[in-house]
Amino acid sequence: MIIDATKRLLERGEADAITTSLVAAEANVPVSSVYRYFPNIYSVHLTILEEFKTQTDAIIHGILSNPEITDWRVSLTGMIQGLRELVQDTPSFGAVFRLTLTTPELRGVRAEWNRRFAEVLASRWREGRDNFHGGDPDMVARMIVEIYCAAEVIAFEKRDEPEVADRYFAESMRVLERYISPYLD
Repeated sequence: MIIDATKRLLERGEADAITTSLVAAEANVPVSSVYRYFPNIYSVHLTILEEFKTQTDAIIHGILSNPEITDWRVSLTGMIQGLRELVQDTPSFGAVFRLTLTTPELRGVRAEWNRRFAEVLASRWREGRDNFHGGDPDMVARMIVEIYCAAEVIAFEKRDEPEVADRYFAESMRVLERYISPYLD
């Protein structure tokens, strides 16, 4: 109930302005009920971020564990498109993900998510998959994750203009592919 109320608030407005009082009002419960389960608004956001991380992990591992996908472009595009669809289908994820840029209490979660995503890619390349060559797999993977994250935040900020958001995201994906192709072709 509290998480769902927070998600609705995240989807409707400025994430930075959400307080436990607003969450309680949206959930139609006393604010003490919010504090019974969450010490502050950041812990509510962390719970939503954990849900986001769980779902993104499933997308990433689902694509990478598919033995039929052998082309790096298909696997990378599949992962990123899956993540993009997740954020589009659940706008509260985009809002709380964006908060990780500006909220010190949430920065560590984003850093950990980025590190884990990059490690999945880099470990593949250290194992010789995708014909990786000519660079540091850890550095390249980290750059890919940063490009994706920047694209997602920009697209989220333009969510009220879906065509513009899609255009920005598509342009970012072209940048990503141009960046990575020398290491994998």
